[in-house]
This record gives sequence, structure tokens and C-alpha cells, in this order.
Amino acid sequence: MSLHHTQRTLAIVTGASSGIGRELARLAARDGYDLIVVARRADRLAALATELSQLGATTESAVVDLAQPASAQEVAEVVAGRPVEMLVNDAGIGGHGRFATERQLIADLAMIQLNVTTLVELTGLLLPDMLERHSGRILNVASIAGYLPGPGQAVYNASKAFVKSFSEALSEETRNTGVRVTALCPGPVATEFETVAGYPQRTSGNPLMRVASAATVAAAGWQGLAAGKPIVVPDLLTRIGLQSLRVLPWQVIARTSQSRNRQGR
Repeated sequence: MSLHHTQRTLAIVTGASSGIGRELARLAARDGYDLIVVARRADRLAALATELSQLGATTESAVVDLAQPASAQEVAEVVAGRPVEMLVNDAGIGGHGRFATERQLIADLAMIQLNVTTLVELTGLLLPDMLERHSGRILNVASIAGYLPGPGQAVYNASKAFVKSFSEALSEETRNTGVRVTALCPGPVATEFETVAGYPQRTSGNPLMRVASAATVAAAGWQGLAAGKPIVVPDLLTRIGLQSLRVLPWQVIARTSQSRNRQGR
């Protein structure tokens, strides 16, 4: 299933310089979108724009640090009032360590700004026009972390729980409007995300922690958005594992999560 357009329309993809965001930008170009790709790294965005142009997509690069206040307004200035058919909120960052003793508050506030505040602001800037046109798609990249308490990564898990809940609410609010909102909730993905966030090396074969490729996860999210699903959890075993959490006391889940966060997944 695709989101193909016979006439090219505009998509915005944040976090497009690597990982899931880059793969989603490729899918958008393939399906007939022109793009504004947003990230901090100008060289990677330039390389991506060149690649996407070979797929027929006119691509603009917006070099913006979305962890900064008012960064969503910078993106809106690049849009310059043009109708946006697709918004992909992929940009995000994680962080590992006990909140009070091992994390820096300034880093966690920047995480909230990037993972939550900028995502909400971009959505708030673009969704009203989509509703007025009765046409649009929003894909928010959350995580299975949003289903779990996160001792050792408390702010990250909380931020992804927000994205998941926010997306589910908007999916219902926009029902029968011509606009679709989907939250993509992958497990671990083979990207540079965890190295940047300082997570420990994986050691567990737990099905909730199976490592997927960015391309596989992006394709699942893209297909789920096309199908109008409010939530997409790409991996079957991960979905089964999440269902099993419903019968466990939250204290058991929290302690198990804390152990894995300390020792590696």
C-alpha cells in the first residue's frame, strides 16, 4: 500500500538526515511528494536532497535544531504558506541514566523540547490548514517505550508516551475529516540513535527488544498511515509482547525495565 499522488504535493520530514526519517523521506519521494527535509546536519541533508531529486522530488533542506525553542516557527517560515499534505515528525533523541543523579536537567529539558514541544507546535501550525482542505497526513514517530515505565530513561519513555497518546487523540478528533494521524511505535531500530543517547550494549534476546532495520520500520509506518491506523507497532512478536504486559503488575514491568536499562537490552 502506498500514498501515491498523481500530482506532486508537499511533505515535511523532520529528523531526515538518518535512520527512520531518511527512509520515510525516500518513501515520500517515491510516492510522488516534493519535500522539505529538516535536521541539524547540513551535509547529510544535501546528500539526501541529491538522492531524492533522482526520484523526481523537488527537495528543500531546512537546517534547523528542533531542540531549540521557536524552531517550529523556523520550519513554518520555510513552508511560506504553501499547503502541506504530509507531516512526518520523526526527529527525537533519547537519554540514559537515573533522572536525579546521572542525568543533566538541561539535557532532559532539551529532550522534551525536541520530542514533545516542537512536535506539538509543528502539528498545531499545520493541522488546521489540513482540516480546512479536508486532506492531509501526519505520522508521529513514537516508540514501544511509550507503553512502558522507564527507570533509567524516565524522560524519554514519558516523552514517547505523550507522543503516542497525543497521536491517538488526534486520530479520533480528525476521524471523517479527510486527515489521518498515525503514531509509529517501533522497538529497537538499527540506527545511530542509541549510540548518541548513550544506551548500553544489547545482550538480551527478549522479543520486545528485537532490532529491526530502519527501512522495515519506515515501510510499516508508511503502510499503516495509508491504511488509516492510529497506532503501528511494526513487529509481530513485539505486538504479542506488549499484549502480555497487560497481565503483569506495573511494579514488575518497571523493575524489569530498570534492570535491562542498566545491563543492556
